[in-house]
Formats: sequence, structure tokens, C-alpha cells
Amino acid sequence: MPQLDYAFVCDFVRVEGGIAHVVGAGIDTLYAAEVPTGHNFGLFARITFTQGECGRPHRIEVFFRDTDGQEIAKVDAVTTPQWESSLPAGWPVGVMLGLNFGLPIPRYGLYAFEIMIDDSSAKSLHFRVLERNVQLP
Repeated sequence: MPQLDYAFVCDFVRVEGGIAHVVGAGIDTLYAAEVPTGHNFGLFARITFTQGECGRPHRIEVFFRDTDGQEIAKVDAVTTPQWESSLPAGWPVGVMLGLNFGLPIPRYGLYAFEIMIDDSSAKSLHFRVLERNVQLP
């Protein structure tokens, strides 16, 4: 079964040539002056595959849910990792996934990004939206 090495929420991510360019990594709290609102997010993840899992497609789903588990948004991706003959036996093939998307934020409270790989839950990244008190001069 594919393994999720790591994943985190950020402001923006670009994966290029085996390198991830990440801005504002590790976000778990958003302050909003009012809701509903919207916000742009990046999600970066690295998934590893065994030699036997290479050469076929694997479905990756990211759900954005509120504290009650209600789905607010969903992003789908498919990756087909390739085994390289130069790799040592038993070496995992790593695939970097960089997603950028805008999400609706309907209310203050707790949310989660749930990452699923081939219909199995791999990780939940918890996130909260708090009220920002705006003080006028």
C-alpha cells in the first residue's frame, strides 16, 4: 500500500524537477475578519510506492471538511509512479504532490484536510478559522 511520508498546508507550492518550492508552510490557523469568506491554500505531500505499486495509476483525494464531517470541497488527483532500473532493490519511489486551490470558508471553527490514497485514509490535517478582531483607528 502506498505510504504518505509527509503532508502540510501552505500558502503556495510548486513542484518542479523533483524539488518543491513552498511558501508559508505549516499553516493550521486562519484569521478572518468576517465569514463566509474564501482563502487560497497550497497542500504539499510526498507519497512513496514499492516497486510492485509502480506502473499503474493511484488515486489521491483531498477532502476539506468541517468539524461535523460535512464535505465542503474535494480535489482529485491521479499519479502513476514509474520504477527506475537504477534504483536499489527495495528502494521506495517517491512522488511529490503540490496542489493549489481556493476554498470557501463558511464559518468560524474547526476544519480538516483529509488525504486519501486508493480509498484509504492516509492523514488528516487539522485547521481552524478564528475571528480576527478589527480595530479601527
